[in-house]
Order: sequence, then C-alpha cells, then structure tokens
Amino acid sequence: MSGFVTESIESGVQILCLDRVEKKNAITLDMYQALTDALRRAELNSDIKVTLIHGAGNDFSSGNDINEFVQIAQTPEKMEAIMAFLQALSSYKKPLIAGVEGRAVGVGATMLLHCDLVLASREARLQFPFVQLGLVPEAASSHLLPQLVGHQKAFEILVLGEVVDGTQAYELGLINHICEEGEAYKVALNFAEKTAALPVEAVALSKDLLKYRAQDDVQMALMREGRIFKDRLRSTEAHQAFTAFLSRNK
Repeated sequence: MSGFVTESIESGVQILCLDRVEKKNAITLDMYQALTDALRRAELNSDIKVTLIHGAGNDFSSGNDINEFVQIAQTPEKMEAIMAFLQALSSYKKPLIAGVEGRAVGVGATMLLHCDLVLASREARLQFPFVQLGLVPEAASSHLLPQLVGHQKAFEILVLGEVVDGTQAYELGLINHICEEGEAYKVALNFAEKTAALPVEAVALSKDLLKYRAQDDVQMALMREGRIFKDRLRSTEAHQAFTAFLSRNK
C-alpha cells in the first residue's frame, strides 16, 4: 500500500483511509494504485464483506494532487492509473460505503457517486471544479449526477462548480445521511458493520440488480470522459488554469 493509504479489516469491513492530512488528502498516482490494488484484493477475499473509505483529519479528499497533475498533462499515459482506479471502483461488486468530513473535491466528490452508502457531516463540502481548471467531468459524473439531480442542477454543480454542503447534498440525494461534525467515520462504520452482518450472497445479488441496467452506460461514460479529459489536459485553458492555481497556492 502507498504510505498515504492505510488499510485495515475489522468485522468483515475493509477500511481504506486516505491519509495525507498535510495536503488535505490530495490523491497521487501511487495512492490511486494502492486503492485499485486494495479493491481488487477485496474482491477475492471472502473475509471482506464491505469496503469503507474515509479521509484522515478534517477532510475526505481535496481531489487530485495538482502539482502532479501538471506533470501528467505532459505525459497523459500516466492517467491510466487513474482510469484503472475508476474502473475498479465503478465495477466493484461488494458494498462500498464512504464517511465524509470536510472537503470532497474533484475525484474526492465524484468517487462518492459510485458508493452504495454515503454518510457525511453537515460541514462536508462537495465540489466538482473541473471546468474551472479547463477540464471536463470525470468518473462518469456526467452520466451519474444528472440521473440523481436532473440536468439543470447537474449543470450548476458540474459546470459552475458550485459548492454543495452536507445539508444540500442530503436534500439532493447525493448522500444517505448527515451527521454532526466529526461523526461521519463512526456513523459510516456502524452502517458498514450492519451491512457486513447481512447474508453475503443476497447483498451482492441485490447490488448487482440495482446496478445492472446502468453498468454499461457508466463504463461508456468513463471511456468517453477519459478520452476528452486527456485531450483537455494538453489544452491552453487547462495549462493557464493550473498555472494560476499553483501561483495562488505557493
């Protein structure tokens, strides 16, 4: 595992923690690889019934590490590690639960659309700032988000990049339950343990039935977004946006 992704197994629950607190759990290529490997191992491990993802400290994840993304823009082949994670996440057969505190930005927000249960604090802040960075939505969010909130609201969230707080996310159906600040992991773990105690095959079959019709559309959206995203990484707009972002955050 990457040093910034920790894994433990408790009561049938695989717990994956994004642990890069000093960078608000921004995700690097090594972290993507570690997450992908963990999900693939879990698929083959009968002792794991449920996977729970959360972030260390006060944030879930601030998204991709922008410093690294500037390098990826020069060698888009490196995006394969990201695509492998998104494919593993979107096709994961076991229940996937997230506990969200603070910021969930970019891929930190879009990955939640693939979770079966999302528990977040009232202070959570979801944001999808792809267009502001000269990019386009990813992780099949251009397909999944309109399914949840309708085209107009999805446009507002994905194109304008408006922040969605925990209460708004709950009202929009982006999360299942809201809790008090600092309680998201504990509440998510409780739901994960409840789910792990259910009949395993019945749970897996139920998830498959719920996702069956949408799965092909999700995979097509992942591929379509991925192609355009790679092109946008090389665009003048993205280069200018990355440069401006990095200069503001020196």
